[in-house]
Amino acid sequence: MKASAVLPLALGVTGVLGLVACGGGGGASRGASRPASPPVFFDFAALDGTHVSSETTRGRVTVVAFITTYDLPSQVLVRELSDLVRRHKPRINALGVVLEPPKNAPLVETFAEALELGFTVTLADAATLEQRGPFGTITGVPTLVVLGPDGTERVRREGAPSPAELERAVDTP
Repeated sequence: MKASAVLPLALGVTGVLGLVACGGGGGASRGASRPASPPVFFDFAALDGTHVSSETTRGRVTVVAFITTYDLPSQVLVRELSDLVRRHKPRINALGVVLEPPKNAPLVETFAEALELGFTVTLADAATLEQRGPFGTITGVPTLVVLGPDGTERVRREGAPSPAELERAVDTP
């Protein structure tokens, strides 16, 4: 093969290998819609002693925010989520799941009251804290999960989304 024919071939192979190594440019991105999945079944104890579960939220889009009390992105997310709930009530449900141990319940109550959250706040159960809960592995805080009216996971996103991203998340089919 001539040297002049080898260079374009080498560049083409390098380009294809680069796309493969980088994920090919397709697939799910941060905050992207997820493929169809089975419904998520959950049951968390709310700070007020009631329970929030997949049964009590079924029939509406449900936004679940996995947060902590000590980081700024979680505070930004819960503020934006409160605004979203006010704009879309009663069309959506929202739930804050605080990823902290039960001994922090008084701190979590103060956090929810101080921020005047317009949605239910719960403490994560032991299985969720151990990454074995109904939502699987939560790799970052905050993490936003949007469930469809049928309880299937539609969107999962790490970090605090912008108000526009939150709007799109609840409107995702």
